[in-house]
Amino acid sequence: MICSDVRNKPAPYVKVPVWFAEEAAKATKTTKALVWIWLVHLHFKTHRTTFPVPNGKLQKLGVSRHTKYRALRELEAAGLITIVRQHGKTPIVSLMVL
Repeated sequence: MICSDVRNKPAPYVKVPVWFAEEAAKATKTTKALVWIWLVHLHFKTHRTTFPVPNGKLQKLGVSRHTKYRALRELEAAGLITIVRQHGKTPIVSLMVL
């Protein structure tokens, strides 16, 4: 699904450096938001809407695996992503809106 306004104009985009988002997440104590930003970054980097989301890189950004899982569950409940979970393996995430 592509987001756009009523007049069928493309939705506006904002380029945000990941380091800036990381600092903003720390300052506002909202590291779950950084998970969504990282997912969008992966989309633009890989040109795909489906990709694995391992813990390592998010941990380097200050996001614990528990925070990642909570954020993914909430994003899935909101209908923004779908997740394929396999016991003991990295979840595969698909973005539903961009």
